[in-house]
This record gives sequence, structure tokens and C-alpha cells, in this order.
Amino acid sequence: MGWGLPTEFILEMYAVKAFSLPVFTGYVSRGIFLNMLRWVNPKLSEEYHKPNIMKPYSVTPLYFKRERLGKENKCLLNPNYPCLMRIRLLRDQDTGYLLDYFRKKNTVTVYGETLQISSIGVQTKDYEELEKESKPVKKFRLYFKTPTYLASLGLGYYELFPDPIKVFPNLMRLWDQCTSTKKFGKQGLQEYKGWLLKNMGVTEYQLKTRMVQMGRKKAVGFVGWVTYETKTIDEWNTTTIMLAKYAEYSNIGGNRTGGFGVTKILMKNQ
Repeated sequence: MGWGLPTEFILEMYAVKAFSLPVFTGYVSRGIFLNMLRWVNPKLSEEYHKPNIMKPYSVTPLYFKRERLGKENKCLLNPNYPCLMRIRLLRDQDTGYLLDYFRKKNTVTVYGETLQISSIGVQTKDYEELEKESKPVKKFRLYFKTPTYLASLGLGYYELFPDPIKVFPNLMRLWDQCTSTKKFGKQGLQEYKGWLLKNMGVTEYQLKTRMVQMGRKKAVGFVGWVTYETKTIDEWNTTTIMLAKYAEYSNIGGNRTGGFGVTKILMKNQ
């Protein structure tokens, strides 16, 4: 069996006419993707709607030239400027459904309005390549580009600080779910947690919290950057870099399928 092939689709779209969108559009992007999927595979789209299951995709919010509409929590999407969106599929078996949609349709619908797809970019990097290109480093920085929050089981609230023990084990679980080989398993996960607690910490950070409106709901997350440093240059160090790169496809934390937890890794000079 193969390793699987995470794939990112970059859509450039133009509105047929001007219309308003919420300031935060991550959940709008998720709706666009699930509607695409429903058009070609209704059963899978319904499966990805279910709560409390780990889903093998992520999206970014819509990126467009923003024109705020007075004091409303809305922005105007101008048809003269492009609107960009990224869809990341973490299993290659799902990629064919999206390609099938693009072969048949060149539009998407948002709040009853039409967006024309003018171009589609595709980037892929298989799991084996992610592993092979990852090299151990003493420290690295993660940028949290959209609001991010982390689950805190049994405590009734969310974590708003990217402690390594909260970030990387969840990425490992997602990796194990989506790749067909190179699985860490429960034993590997426990060993990795022990390594994180002994060998990795935060040495610098610049974070702030941000509240966003998602329809009738509100959510709070942190944005900014964090520098992680490790004591050892070893296999688990390499694994951590691999998972941080993987997060650029998967997003991090809660609501990562709704545009939360978009990240970027930057290697620090040694």
C-alpha cells in the first residue's frame, strides 16, 4: 500500500455580482467544500458533516479584498477582485471526487450567490516525502495565521496556548488515521508524549486572542507565533518537524475543518 497523498487545491474565484460575507469565513469555506462533495458523493458529504469524528480535510477562510459594511459584522465581496480559497485533502482517495466536480462544474454557490472558478492550482506532497524532507533542528517557529484553540478533555473549556503536549500528539493521531503506512500507534504516541514532556518547550511567543462570529455562534482562538526549542537532536525531534509541516495541510486544533488553526512553520537559524 502507498503512503497516501495530501493534496491542496487553490481556487481563484470571482463573484458574478457583489454580495456580503461575514468577516470570518472559515465555516463558509467548509460549506463550499461539503456542497461540492455532496454534488458528486452525497454519502461521503453526509459522513463529513457528522460531529466528533476526525475528518481527513481542512480549509482556509476565503481571502479577498475586504470592504467593511459599516458597523455590521460583514464585508462586501467585490466582483472586480479575486476570492481565494484553499481545500486540503489528507487522503488521496478523496481527491478524485473533487476532480470529478471540477470536470463537471466551474461555479460554486454561497448564500445563493454564484462564484465563477477562474483557475485551480494543485499542490501535493506525499507522506513519505514529508518524512524524508524533515530534518531535526534545535528550534523552530510556528505561525498561527487564523484563530486556534485546543481541546482540554474533561475540563469544560478550551486551551488558548499552544503547549507542545497539546499540539503535536493530536497531529500524530491525525497522521495515523490518514496514512496507510508509517503508523505510530498507541505505543508510539505514548513514547512521543513522554519525549515532549522531557525535551520540548516554548522559549518565545507573541500571541493574542481573537473572537470571531460563526453564524449565530462565537468562538475565541489565539493568533500569532510561538518558538519551540528541543533539548535533543534525535528521531522524535525529526518527527516533530514532520508533524509541524503536516499541519500546513491539516490545520491545528478545534474547528480545523472550518478554517481555524491555519499554520506555517519557519525554521530558526541555529
